[in-house]
Amino acid sequence: MSNEPKIVLDIRSEEEYITGHIPGSKNIGLQELSYALSDVELDDKILIVCRMGKRAAQVKVLLEEEGYQQVEILVGGMEAYKGEIEQGE
Repeated sequence: MSNEPKIVLDIRSEEEYITGHIPGSKNIGLQELSYALSDVELDDKILIVCRMGKRAAQVKVLLEEEGYQQVEILVGGMEAYKGEIEQGE
């Protein structure tokens, strides 16, 4: 099994996402979560990203309640992220 997440969910607003996001991440609102995860298995690794980590913690609980077993949060959110950044949609 790969250490890389199957999907990176960026749950920030569209405006926040456009200003800078992790390459390959998907900008997803809460109402779109089930659609975004339609091809993700319950044991696939999921990384959740928000600005500072607070919103991601709430989504982590929701996903774990749905049975997802490997849900992680980008600690410190985009405020702490030091990797490559893409801008735009």
